[in-house]
Amino acid sequence: MPNFNSAEILKRIMGLQEGWSLAAYCKTIGLNYENIRKCFQRKGLPDTESLAKIAEYFQIDLRWLIYGIQPTSTLNLIIAKRIRLYRISKGWSQQEMATKLSLSPQVLELYEQGKCLFSSDLLERCSDVLEVHPCVFTDGGSLLFQSPQLKIFKAASTQKKPQISGEDFVSVPLAESAIAAGQPIIPQEHIEDYVLLHIRAVGKRTNLVASRVDGQSMEPVLHSGDIVVIDRDDKMIVKNKMFAIYHEGGLTAKFLEKKTDLIILRPINPNAEIQIIDLNLNPQPIVGKIIGAWKDL
Repeated sequence: MPNFNSAEILKRIMGLQEGWSLAAYCKTIGLNYENIRKCFQRKGLPDTESLAKIAEYFQIDLRWLIYGIQPTSTLNLIIAKRIRLYRISKGWSQQEMATKLSLSPQVLELYEQGKCLFSSDLLERCSDVLEVHPCVFTDGGSLLFQSPQLKIFKAASTQKKPQISGEDFVSVPLAESAIAAGQPIIPQEHIEDYVLLHIRAVGKRTNLVASRVDGQSMEPVLHSGDIVVIDRDDKMIVKNKMFAIYHEGGLTAKFLEKKTDLIILRPINPNAEIQIIDLNLNPQPIVGKIIGAWKDL
């Protein structure tokens, strides 16, 4: 259990107070002014409810406020760096970006330094403000979303593969995860819809299938129910690339590592648990590399 230091906690609280009088600080957040003033004078700690209110108001990790614990996730550092670069590319100061996000500049600075863990909600707000998809903030982003977008073609309107005018998109069958993982050739009756994928993302790939992913371990990049396009011929494990895995009856997106007869599934969500697959029990869990994704926004 990490140790906490009263002086350091007060220092972090005062850092968030920057630019406000103590009275205005307490009134805005909903704190008891007399109690907080006495804490500052006596170098004591605010009560748990007050600490929770401060963390909630500033949208920061309570663990950071109390213990000074910073995220160790490489993904969180990547997200922090890329959000800062996108902000700079817009020509925005931290003050301007913070205002758009309804954050204080000092809190945005903490996030850009990687000192606080990005929540799914904050990451989506950053993507809205910067007008980019959340995936571009991660290692897989440039590959996942290099094409303009994916489109959904309703297969119910025809029993045949859709005819696409022009040469910009190719059609990819959308099927249930079990079918996508197990059927070399997907029968027409198992095709729910077609995903239209831009040819720049396809390249020379031919064995493509689309399916929906399950679970929360992919957040904030992907959410349960999002559609991914998978190259089933590309199963060679590459560091920091996303792969579709059929595991425990569902399809999920993971970063992979191979150790002898084991495959380590590293979640995209830094708060989710690592999973391990024994290849002796499940010899072919990898469906293929994810090359595109589509979601309702």
